[in-house]
Amino acid sequence: MASFYIRNSLNPSKVVLCGVTHRQVVPTNNEGEAIWVIEIATNETDVNGDPIASEFLNLTDLTHLDSEMSEAIERISARIDWSPLQADSNVPYVEEVFPPDYEVALDTSVELLLKERLPSAGIDDSSIVMTINGLDVTNELELIGDPYEYRIKWSPFMVVEEEY
Repeated sequence: MASFYIRNSLNPSKVVLCGVTHRQVVPTNNEGEAIWVIEIATNETDVNGDPIASEFLNLTDLTHLDSEMSEAIERISARIDWSPLQADSNVPYVEEVFPPDYEVALDTSVELLLKERLPSAGIDDSSIVMTINGLDVTNELELIGDPYEYRIKWSPFMVVEEEY
């Protein structure tokens, strides 16, 4: 069994232990694909003091293991009593900007690093808006990272070159 810890960023003093067990089950008639049965469990209780039920994954291959595990851990985390939660009073801040000059060529990409200090609920990526010279380019942004640190990149949609 493997163990790992989860933590809610709005209660950094509480850490919850979870365990993962797995085994491969082969159908008795040998006429089917083997199934990986993965159990994710914790001894932590919910807000009512009741045990939190284990999450079970049944996978025929491990292609989507990371995403399936992540979703199962989110479901367990949502049932944990994380109180008392701290208020999220920090606002996100820009740590880096590229290019550093505000006057650049029309074909220049723009990048920035947006961060939020803990404890926080994280940056709501749906609230990120970018305008360049009054033009809303939000739908053209590339976001890489997680809710506490996003690298945001905008590249010009079309580069126009003129020759004389």
